[in-house]
Amino acid sequence: MRSSFLDTAPSRLLLAAGLLALAQPAVAYIGPGAGFALGGSLLFALAGILLAVLGVLTWPFRLLARAVRYRDVRRRRRCRRVVVLGLDGLDPDLAREFMADGKLPNLERLADIGCFHDLGTTLPAVSPVAWSTFATGVDPGGHGIFDFLRRDLATHLPELSSTRLVPGRERRFGPFKLGRTADRMQLRRHSRSFWSILGDHGVEATILRVPLTFPPEKFRGRLLSAMCLPDLRGTQGTFTVLAAPGYESGGLTGGERRQLTADGDGVWRGTLPGPDLPDGSGPAELPVQATVDGKGLRAEIRIGPKTVTLGKKEYSPWLRLPFDVGGKTAHGIARVRVVSWDPLALYVTPINLDPKQPAMPISQPPHYAMMLARVHGPFATLGLAEDTWALNEKVIDEDAFLEQTWDIHAERELQWRHALDRQRTGAIVCVFDVTDRLQHTFLRFRDDDHPANRGADVEKHRHVIEDLYRRADALVGMTLSRLHRDDVLLVMSDHGFKPFRRAVNLNAWFREHGYLRLEGDPDQGPLPELNGDVVPATGIDWTRTRAYANGLAGFYLNVAGRERQGSVPPEEATALRDELMDRLRGLEDPAGGEAIREVWASAECYRGPYRSEAPDVIVGYNPGWRADWDMATGATIGAVFRENDKPWSADHCMDPRQVPGVLLSNRRLSGDDPNLVDLAPTILDLCGVPAPRHMHGRSLLNEDT
Repeated sequence: MRSSFLDTAPSRLLLAAGLLALAQPAVAYIGPGAGFALGGSLLFALAGILLAVLGVLTWPFRLLARAVRYRDVRRRRRCRRVVVLGLDGLDPDLAREFMADGKLPNLERLADIGCFHDLGTTLPAVSPVAWSTFATGVDPGGHGIFDFLRRDLATHLPELSSTRLVPGRERRFGPFKLGRTADRMQLRRHSRSFWSILGDHGVEATILRVPLTFPPEKFRGRLLSAMCLPDLRGTQGTFTVLAAPGYESGGLTGGERRQLTADGDGVWRGTLPGPDLPDGSGPAELPVQATVDGKGLRAEIRIGPKTVTLGKKEYSPWLRLPFDVGGKTAHGIARVRVVSWDPLALYVTPINLDPKQPAMPISQPPHYAMMLARVHGPFATLGLAEDTWALNEKVIDEDAFLEQTWDIHAERELQWRHALDRQRTGAIVCVFDVTDRLQHTFLRFRDDDHPANRGADVEKHRHVIEDLYRRADALVGMTLSRLHRDDVLLVMSDHGFKPFRRAVNLNAWFREHGYLRLEGDPDQGPLPELNGDVVPATGIDWTRTRAYANGLAGFYLNVAGRERQGSVPPEEATALRDELMDRLRGLEDPAGGEAIREVWASAECYRGPYRSEAPDVIVGYNPGWRADWDMATGATIGAVFRENDKPWSADHCMDPRQVPGVLLSNRRLSGDDPNLVDLAPTILDLCGVPAPRHMHGRSLLNEDT
């Protein structure tokens, strides 16, 4: 392998110091979602330079000390590098179908020389739960992540399960107030990641875009955060539509509309909202000007200091957007596309944190993201970077979404190549999201009768899923070409996929059967019809409600003494739980078929100290059904069942036995029902590090592996 200046430890330290010195101060803010930003400072940069110089001077001594201290680990290790390629959502049935047709030669090669297994997923089979188990080697009861959302016991309202904002504390010296400490984000995932354990044993690790890694944890390695990393507005991804009067779109869930006003012949003006101002007066804004030529084929668009000219069906490159927030600058990046010419409408992606000048730490060490941006250019940093909401709301079409998704994939692939080419030992892990996002939105084109296909040209995009698997296979081939003889490759996914045709709103079922009441509902007799209205969780009468649902995993009992407005005496909770489980198991859909395959009492499913934080009951839907979109936010609608006609038309939030992931390797592994929980101890074993006793999984290595 070729060596370069960046391959030496002293040079990397000097580069880190230089990048820190170039970082500009950024403002601290709290947005409407789960994000906030912390600014750097000159003192921070100077401290980085001093630490780098100290690191250079002491490097030979530290290298010798590490060689002595970790010699046992090197003796026990079973390979030079463990390379883990995560293909989120890769489905074993589809993989085998395309392999049988000879379309996935690299996966076939892996299966022949090593192994191909179905990989058991978590209960429930949702990404934050699954990837947390992958990272920690414990089930959800051990890491505390049970869904995308969790409920606030005081308000019953849903909140992010992954992160929370920890307010700063007042500092005092005797009677004197010394100000407040800074607000900070806290990762709600408990238990230690395998890469942190590797770092303690002197094993190098690079972790790229593994979900549930924000905020980045400190360990002896490199990490680029992923899922739940917010945008510059502090949300999980808010797009903007800048539109002239007369523009109509399907909806704006997940987005915001701003008006464009005419200012002369072909000139339109508006504003782009950014992060909230510290004084609470609203968001910071950048001026927008769009000049359209007479034929409507080209538009010159200026946002703040950046100008770009776009034609039909064309994205801008990443535009660096500086927002003035209380006299400081918060740096973001976004892309723009003209989605309508008459009337004019501009789609602006969620404003990602600028990796060159991130407004808060998005990597470990903090300069790692800056280095990647300077080497490879700007890249998407938002945790869920592919804008599925803009597609769901028909603001962008399938072609625009495909282009955006593959562009993000190309950015990730550059970072993956960079890590493979530069790290010589230890563990290298990267998760690619394209396999998840495109199956969510394009698997329906293999099903002519899917409700989301009404009026759609099914043939135009029928090939997308096959193309997706072929390109995933090519990515595996590129990875194989960069392996050394004694490297171990694991190709894995966290779950599989099935169609999502019908949505189930358990809150509507609870209301229909007397377990939930809305404000104004009578205690007995006919209930007022909602007539298509969506009643949020704030409209529920909690004093008369015994069961409720939010998130995608299951439902809760409204237990007195646990929930602030609990109505179910604790001594009656188990009987109520069992009653609901009996009634919901095998729930029939009037349109035909059983919607719910199985239900589980969480208290009987999980191990670990955090199992009491789980929903009381986990629901396993049959393929074809899933929790309703509105129920996920705690809302109640009029009908228990309705068709899912959104582009997000396939899913995995179902009975986990129906949606296993995949596990392939160039080494033979145990075929005895491997599970996600087994991968952390397996990776540790490969690296020569014993798995901690608290891990629930087991190593999949045979004696001769």
